[in-house]
Amino acid sequence: MPDQPGSDAHGALESAVRYRQIGAVALVEVDRPERRNAWCADTARALIAALQRANAAAEVGAIVLTASGSTYCAGADLKAEARYDEGSGRRLTPASFMMGSGERNWIALLAESKPLVVALNGPAVGIGATHILAADIRLAAESVSIAFPFLRLGAMPECGSTALLPQLVGAGRALDLVLRNATLSAREALDIGLVTAVYPDAQLREEAVALAGRLAQLPPLQVRLTRRMFRQNAASGDAESVMRVENEAFIELLRTLKRDKPL
Repeated sequence: MPDQPGSDAHGALESAVRYRQIGAVALVEVDRPERRNAWCADTARALIAALQRANAAAEVGAIVLTASGSTYCAGADLKAEARYDEGSGRRLTPASFMMGSGERNWIALLAESKPLVVALNGPAVGIGATHILAADIRLAAESVSIAFPFLRLGAMPECGSTALLPQLVGAGRALDLVLRNATLSAREALDIGLVTAVYPDAQLREEAVALAGRLAQLPPLQVRLTRRMFRQNAASGDAESVMRVENEAFIELLRTLKRDKPL
């Protein structure tokens, strides 16, 4: 699967996050193997910038998010140099950075993003387990484990996980995972719907890029509206609201197609 010529011309956004284009797919890779890909605030900032870059690129149709080495994300980097918010003076952690407003709202960013496939290449701990929940599709290597150790460490789940995890695995199971500080194998995660496919480690990235390539070939307007309908209606129990959301999406689609139809 050759890279698109010139796709790496911009190099890394910073040393911790690398951006590469493969055909119509943007491959975003966290690259801090010396820290087991643990995140600091600067990692979160660079990751958001990488997704914004992919979403702004007309030639990109879908995104793959993964990491280098044998660990996907070991959680927050507790040894990282402290960073502080200029406005509030509050210390920035990767979680607080991604739970901000505007472009720093991780859920909002992914809701308006091009389709995002997460390729879990190894253990995902803490924020490594929670930030993936807002993605469209999650794939896992066989060596993956997904851990929710928040309460044991005196912390709490973040990054929208208190809403997203129940949507994926059910409210009772989601709370159980967090209260038990559970660690799931790749197969256990597949069984409960937390990931949708498991591949041999050596095949994971190729499978993720191939899937994203297929997503990139779908009609972008219909994909955007379909993603919006699913996200808006996922937590709705009101039939009128569900049908209104779908009706509005179809009206927007038909109006756009009619406007863009050549005379």
